[in-house]
Amino acid sequence: MGKLWLFVMMKNCVAALLMGVAFVACTSKKDIETTTTATIVPGSAEDFAQNVSNTVYFGFDRYNLTPEAEDVLKAVAAWFQTYPNKQFVIEGHTDKRGTQDYNLGLGSRRAESVKTFLTKSGLDKSRMSTISYGKECLVSQGDEERDHAENRRAHIVVQ
Repeated sequence: MGKLWLFVMMKNCVAALLMGVAFVACTSKKDIETTTTATIVPGSAEDFAQNVSNTVYFGFDRYNLTPEAEDVLKAVAAWFQTYPNKQFVIEGHTDKRGTQDYNLGLGSRRAESVKTFLTKSGLDKSRMSTISYGKECLVSQGDEERDHAENRRAHIVVQ
């Protein structure tokens, strides 16, 4: 199991590096919020993080979008329609329960459901890519339900 897990992780890391997202893997709004408002350039990753929610959340073992997630993604689509040359990555994440393989698949389905919604909202799918981190990039390490809920997400990163 250890060697298989290592192989899967190495494969995912190589894929992320090739997609040019290794430098932004597991980013959070907190990371970007350290930039002062005066230096934020319209259309930048900082602008996106400050003006649009870049994360949607999912129920336990779910990848369908909630009405709240759809509202967030409508704003995301509007922002990307304003900046048509921007590319982005949709990261799929899970909580720490479940096997590595299962969570990688679930994270992928979550990212793909966001991609499908944004494509149906008028964005060209060639502008977006998806990656699943499964349970590897937790934002909350605790074992309470609220901790798990924070980790069940799709996160959008502007390139």
